[in-house]
Amino acid sequence: MIRRETMDATRAAMIGSIAFTVILVGAVLWDEHAPPPIADNAQEIADFCLGDHSNIGVHYHPMLEIVINEQQVSIPANTGINHDGCSMRGVHTHDSTGKIHVEMDKKYNVPIESFFIVWGETFNENQILDYVVDEDHEIIVTLDGERVYTYEDTVVDDQEVLRIEYREK
Repeated sequence: MIRRETMDATRAAMIGSIAFTVILVGAVLWDEHAPPPIADNAQEIADFCLGDHSNIGVHYHPMLEIVINEQQVSIPANTGINHDGCSMRGVHTHDSTGKIHVEMDKKYNVPIESFFIVWGETFNENQILDYVVDEDHEIIVTLDGERVYTYEDTVVDDQEVLRIEYREK
């Protein structure tokens, strides 16, 4: 009887170890191959008026880099500050470094389009600012160095670097 209980315990430990390994490998693979998060409504996020800092649920800082024909574009300071009757939009800048402040009442999947709406500029797969894709030019978008094809729907999170480059093909 003791021998059978030992075998049952050993078998249970092996099955548990195998199950744990399968779950761990699955989690790692999912993390590397998971689809990008689905963006929340860009216009609703752009319209969010923070007002002051009393109703902040989240506060984080993605970085935006725009390069046009090998020239870095400065992101304007105070974009979204004192904007259309709102003292501070939930997506805004304080300086021209490209650091975007996302300060919202709760966590959203904030697409970069929200910032462009607040800024009053255009970004999509065919255009960045006043530059339009044609037979000689393309737009390349990377998130933390990895190419993405979600363009304006790219969801940005804390400390991520979104680079938008308009260049010759």
